[in-house]
Amino acid sequence: MRKAIYLYVICAIVVLTGCKGRQLPKELQAVSEIINDYPDSALVLLNSMEAEKATWNKNTCMRYDLLRLKAQNKAGILFSSDSLARTLTDYFDSYGTRNDRLLTRYLLGRAYQNMGDAPMALQTYFDAIEQADTTATDCDYNTLMGIYGQMATIFHQQSLPHDEIRAIHQYADCISRFGSDIEVIEARSQRIRPYYLLGEKDSVLQIINDTYQSLLKLGNRHDAADWVGPSIYLYLERGELEKARQMKDIFENESNLFDEQGNIAAGREFHYVIRGFYDLACHHTDSAEYHFRKALRYGHASDCYKGLMTVYQERHNADSVIHYALLFEAAQDSLHNQMSTDAIHQMSALYDYTRSQQQAEREALKARTARTWAVAIIVLAMLIVAIIVYYYRRSQAKRRREILRLDKALSDAKNEREGILQELTRLKAQDYEGLIAEKEHREQELEQMIASLQSDNNHQPTDNLEAFADSKIAMLFKRKSEDKTERPIPTGAEWWLLESQFCKDMPATFERFCAGRKLSPLEVRTCILLILGYPENIIVKMTEKSPQTVTTAKTRANEKLFGQKEAHSLKSNLLRLQNRV
Repeated sequence: MRKAIYLYVICAIVVLTGCKGRQLPKELQAVSEIINDYPDSALVLLNSMEAEKATWNKNTCMRYDLLRLKAQNKAGILFSSDSLARTLTDYFDSYGTRNDRLLTRYLLGRAYQNMGDAPMALQTYFDAIEQADTTATDCDYNTLMGIYGQMATIFHQQSLPHDEIRAIHQYADCISRFGSDIEVIEARSQRIRPYYLLGEKDSVLQIINDTYQSLLKLGNRHDAADWVGPSIYLYLERGELEKARQMKDIFENESNLFDEQGNIAAGREFHYVIRGFYDLACHHTDSAEYHFRKALRYGHASDCYKGLMTVYQERHNADSVIHYALLFEAAQDSLHNQMSTDAIHQMSALYDYTRSQQQAEREALKARTARTWAVAIIVLAMLIVAIIVYYYRRSQAKRRREILRLDKALSDAKNEREGILQELTRLKAQDYEGLIAEKEHREQELEQMIASLQSDNNHQPTDNLEAFADSKIAMLFKRKSEDKTERPIPTGAEWWLLESQFCKDMPATFERFCAGRKLSPLEVRTCILLILGYPENIIVKMTEKSPQTVTTAKTRANEKLFGQKEAHSLKSNLLRLQNRV
C-alpha cells in the first residue's frame, strides 16, 4: 500500500513538472484528486508549486490557497486565524460553484472551532449546509460529511444530545454515499454517546449489539469484539451478571487488545475499572482490589477509590472503608471542580459569540462600504448594492433566529438534565432495598452482641467516651457539623460506621439502648449526637428531620430509657448515665 502511495505521488510530480505549457488549474486538479486520501502528500506537491505562484492570475492563486487550506485541515493542522478563510469565502461567493462555497464555509467554521468560538462555528456550518445542492450528481458529500461530524462534536461538548443525534444521522448518510460498509457501521455507532447522555441505556446496548453483529457479518471479528467493552458495565448496572460475563469474555478474548500478560492496549485502561466492578459483582474481592489498584496507576482515582471502599465494606474493614471514603470524597471534589472549570470554558465560548458577531458585522460593513464606493458613480450599481444589503439583512435575521433557537435548545437541555439529576438523587436516597438489607444486617449484629454480653457474666462492660469522641468516624461527623466537607449530610454507610464505633467504645450505654423497649434508628442517632455534645439544630440538619420530629424522638427516647415523658431532660439523663457506668 505504501509503495502504491509513493508511486502515485511520483507520477503526480512528473505530470506537474512536465506540463509547463498547460493551464495551471489542471495541475491543481491533479492535487485535488489525492487531497482527501493523502493530505500530507498534497501539501508536499503544493509546496513544490509555491515558487510559481507569483506568475499566476488571481483566480488560480485563490484556488491554490483554497486547496492548501483544505490540505492543512485534512492533515490535522490547527488554524490560529480566520482571515484567510474569510478572504476565500468572500471571493468564491462571487466566483465559485456551490461546492466551492460549501468548502470555504466549512474551512471558516473549522477556523472558528480551532479558535474556541463554538457558536460562530455552528452558525458558519449552518450557512455551509445551505450552499449544498444534494440533488446534484457532483455534490461534495465528503465536505458535507465533515460539517455534520464537526457539528456533532460541538453538540456533544455543549450537552445537546438530541441535536447531536440528528447530526450523526446526517453524518452517516453522507458516508453511505461514498464510504465502505465498515465506515458506515462505525459512523452510526457514534450515537452511543448522546443516547448515554440521555440515560437511554437500552438504546445504547441495542446500538452496541447492532454494531457487533454487523461487523461480525463482514468478518471483522477483532473490531466487533472491541465495541462490546462498554456494555459490560451497563449489564452490571442492570443486574444481568451472565450477560456481563459473556461480553467480558468476548472483549478480553477476541478484541486483540490484550498482550500475553493480560495488559490492555495504551489508552484503554479504564477497562480495569470495569473489570474491578465485575469481580465485585462476582464476590471476587481479591481480584477486584487488584484491578482497582492497577487502574489507579492510570488516573481513574474517583472510580477506583469508590471500588476499593466497596471492597473493604465486603471485608467489614471499617478503618479502610473510612480511609477510602475520604479519598473518594476528595477525588469527587476534584472531579467536581474540573467539571465546573469545563462549564466555565463552555460558557465563555458562548459569551464570545457577541464579540464575534460584532466583529463579523464590522467586517461586513467595511466590505459593503468598499463595494459601494467603487460603483458609487453608477446609479444601477447603487441599486444592486441596496438589493444586496436587503438580502444580507434578511440572511442575518435568519441567522439570529437560528442562534436563538440553539440558545433555547441549550437552555432546555440543561434544565432537563438538572431535573433528571435531581430525580436520580431523590430516587437514590429512597433505596428501600438497600435500607432493608442494612437494617437486617444491623439486627443480626445487635442479636450477636446481646447474646455475647448476656453469656459473659463475669465481665462488666465499661464505656470509654474519650476514645469514642476521638475515633475517625466521630471526627468526620465533627467536620460535617462544621461544614468543612463537601457533603455535610452523612450517608447511610457513615451512620452505620458511627453506630458500630459507639457500640465498640460505649458498650454499657449501647446495651441500655437495646434493653427493654428498643430505641428506633432515629432515637439511637439522636442520643449518640447528644452524647457527643451536638446542639439540637445540628442534629436536625444531620438527620434531615424537622425540629418537631427530632423533639418527638428525644421525648420517646427519654421515656424508654429513663421513664420521663419529656425532651429537655434527655441530655442530662444521658450524661448522668455515663457517670454511673
